[in-house]
Amino acid sequence: MATRARDSIEGTTRIVGILGEPVEHSLSPRMHNAAFEHLGLDYAYVPLRASSRTIGEAVLSIKTLGLAGANVTVPFKEKVIGHLDRLSPVARTVGAVNTIYPDGKRAAGLKGENTDVDGFLKALSSSGFRLRGKRVLLIGAGGAARAVLYALGKGGAREVTIANRTVARAKRLAAELPTGKTKIEICGLDMLKTPELFDGVGLVVNSTSTGLSGQLKGYDPSLSGQNCVHFDLAYGRTPTAFTRRARRKRRPAIDGRLMLLHQGVLAFNIFTGRRAPVDVMARALGLPKRR
Repeated sequence: MATRARDSIEGTTRIVGILGEPVEHSLSPRMHNAAFEHLGLDYAYVPLRASSRTIGEAVLSIKTLGLAGANVTVPFKEKVIGHLDRLSPVARTVGAVNTIYPDGKRAAGLKGENTDVDGFLKALSSSGFRLRGKRVLLIGAGGAARAVLYALGKGGAREVTIANRTVARAKRLAAELPTGKTKIEICGLDMLKTPELFDGVGLVVNSTSTGLSGQLKGYDPSLSGQNCVHFDLAYGRTPTAFTRRARRKRRPAIDGRLMLLHQGVLAFNIFTGRRAPVDVMARALGLPKRR
């Protein structure tokens, strides 16, 4: 899965990076650098570690140093907004940014975009899952859930139940985001033990921070239907605990690498103005070739 390192970085090389804390786990450099090399582009993608105290300075450095752009990961997708000159309509609506780039419409300005929304929807469709008319369980109501909830409404989900430890936070999330005709229900995490919660559910999305570190307490995939798809927004170099458990219960599962791929394809197009080599990027992430 490793890709050959570029021969050198020259004075002409355009730099792109990813802002986050932590960033050591990120597969974005591997994915984008493989694409740059494949197309022979003089670009390099690097990790840009920031902190809550320095995130404003880090964003400013994108235009100060003349970077071609940057992706943004946890926990800064909402925090960067106050340091940008413009937002796309989607980023403004969702209230989260995962892609920053120089805004050609304003001198030395930076624009924020959110490619997570369409990246999530493309990950579902490329897996053969038809979202329209489906009932969905969304676990968690933090920053990662914002783009997903908006995407679920955009994609025509019939109903979304948001299960979160703090019910009030889930209610705020539902109130802040437009979801069209999609019906929204709210419940606490204790309801994950209730079989009735899973009646007719075709998709379960884990947006919590459990990630690779451990199990989502109280959740049993066998309460869902046999064909219920389980999608973990987290990813790593090995499958997450959430997806491993779903597969052990013989439920289809998608890990966050597929969403990473498709949001990355959209970001690549923004950074370079070129069509992304999707299969090359997928291979760099260890994903199977598209059929």
